[in-house]
This record gives sequence, C-alpha cells and structure tokens, in this order.
Amino acid sequence: MIDPGSPYEDERHALAEAVDQLLSDGRELKEIVLTHLHPDHIGGVNALREHLARAWPAANRTVAAHRLTATALPDDVRAERFIEDGEVIELAGDPQIRLRALHTPGHARGHLCFHEARTGTLLTGDNILGLGSVLIDPPEGNMRDYLASLQRLRALPDLTVMFPGHGPAIANPYAKVDQYIAHRLEREQKILAAVQDGAVTPTEIVARVYTDVSPKAHAMAERAVLAHLEKLEEEGLIPMSVGRDKDNLRVEL
Repeated sequence: MIDPGSPYEDERHALAEAVDQLLSDGRELKEIVLTHLHPDHIGGVNALREHLARAWPAANRTVAAHRLTATALPDDVRAERFIEDGEVIELAGDPQIRLRALHTPGHARGHLCFHEARTGTLLTGDNILGLGSVLIDPPEGNMRDYLASLQRLRALPDLTVMFPGHGPAIANPYAKVDQYIAHRLEREQKILAAVQDGAVTPTEIVARVYTDVSPKAHAMAERAVLAHLEKLEEEGLIPMSVGRDKDNLRVEL
C-alpha cells in the first residue's frame, strides 16, 4: 500500500473497503510505503493502521519510508523501517512484481519513486504529476536535486507508463520527463534574465516571469523562484544575500 494520504473520512472508508476486498480475496499486505512526508501522502496512514488492527489483526501494518522521510515525519506518524536507494520490494505472484526504490530528492529530501523493470512501470509519487507541474519549496525542496532526479528517471530503460501520486496515468513517459525538464530550464532562464534586468526579490521576479500564472498562485510561484535562485547561486551564476526568508531575500549583483 503506497501513500494512504487522504484526510477525508469518505476517502478513508473507500480505501478501507478496497483493502478489505483484497484481503478477503487472499492477498497479503506486505507493508505501508510512503513516497515522502507531505500531508496529502501520509494523512490516512493512522486511519488505515487502525482499521487493519480492528478488522485484520494478523495483517502487517509496518510503515516504511526513506530515512530522510522517516526522521522528519510528524510525531503522530511513525515509520518502523527505512527503505534504501536501490532496494527491491518483491511482491509474490505470477508474474512476480519487483519494485526497485529510487531515491529521487527535489520535491522532498527523502522522496522515493518505484520502478518495475519487467513491465516498464514507474510510480512517480510527486516528482512527476499527471496534470500540472511540481512545486519545489525550500528548504525541503531543492531545484538542483529535482532536476538531477528527473534526469535519473529519464535514463531508465524501456519505460511504458508512469503512475503519479496525482492525476491520470502517463502513457508517454520520456516525453513527459523531457517536458518537465524543459519547463524548469525555461523558467530558470527567464528568472536569470529578470535578475540581470534589475529584479531583486522573488515578488519582483514573479511579476516579470510568471505572467502566465494566476495571481492567486503567485505565493507558490515565489517559493519556486526561491528554489531556482538557490540553484543559480550554488552554480555561481548569481550572488545572493544570506537571508532565505522570501520577504528578506535580495539578489546582490
């Protein structure tokens, strides 16, 4: 079970019914796996564990996550097992499913994707979505790491389909990854140009660069701009002041 995330009672009930059906059919729950720590991916963990304790006391209720996720979870959610990069989770059956864990930070420090080589399937969590783009929000988010993770996914052989944490399945995996990379690099070039033209705060940069985005989303866009600025600073393309608060950060040319 990957990312039982919903905080809503009706969705939790629907998930419990689906799990009940699978267990009634003779399936076994290997464990509960978290791709990362954001609330919409862990919000239903405890509800599912409580349901299993009542209805299926013999079922495994272990929660597993990357070490960087497990150690940063809120106090009421606990992961008992760490998943390491490259680890293979084997699911018995005919044919057997072998999910290889890929540590793909960027959206979150401990983010995991899962690759099933035989079928060419990739479970992308929040690194690639069925609709829209991914928010990279420092300090948990890191743009340089995110682009490296996208390149790692792009290098996987023979991908046929991606199943994201949000939105529909993606039937053109490589084109989608290329689109994501191109989108980020295009934004970055516009941000750099805005800085060179005199914009010195994320708010000013968003006003110049994110003209295609609703003003309602500008606060989130400022967080993405901050992630790009940090990447550009790390690469020596711009200097920045020490402050990382979006209201205090200024680019010093």
